[in-house]
Amino acid sequence: MGDQMAPYGEGVGPRSATSGVRSAFRGSGRFGPRRHGTSQATVSQAAQANDAFFVRQSPGTVAVRQDGVHLVVPGQIGDVGALDGNENPEFFDREGSTLGQIEILGVADTPMTCSLFAISNLSKVRGAAYLAVWYLTSHTMATSFEVQSVNPDTLGRLLKRLGMAWVPGTNNMAGETKDVSDAARRKCQRHHWRLREDPATGP
Repeated sequence: MGDQMAPYGEGVGPRSATSGVRSAFRGSGRFGPRRHGTSQATVSQAAQANDAFFVRQSPGTVAVRQDGVHLVVPGQIGDVGALDGNENPEFFDREGSTLGQIEILGVADTPMTCSLFAISNLSKVRGAAYLAVWYLTSHTMATSFEVQSVNPDTLGRLLKRLGMAWVPGTNNMAGETKDVSDAARRKCQRHHWRLREDPATGP
């Protein structure tokens, strides 16, 4: 995806003495349970730190790049329908100057499918569509995600990298929402974006 895009609509044998010692340690709970508990505590601390970080950002900020560029969405965070209004997600630099928008058209969010007609990168920020797809798929309850009227030479290549496939007999591409969301999240993180995760839908 380039800097600018037009609408298109990234049997167990005998135990040895050694195994008996290992079993004794496992039985005491010194290893497995404690390690698991530590892992959960670490994840919880990381989530709390991320929440605290975004509380300090501008209202509506859902992603911040390491250079201070950040993405602000319209409406309440998590309201997918707000993306189909007159306002678009918008990028700002560290000083608050606008860098352009992501235009998202034709959003339809149902219990079964979250779909949209077009994504246009009207900003100076590369890879904006990855953020758009991540945001949509991480805040919908639909089990399937679909993009309609996809240009195979532009957006189609990006969506394929996210594991989406062509819907037979159409120009649409679709995929399981969670799988697409996970793939989009990884792409964003590789581009050094810190993402605001919803505790109910985040990893």
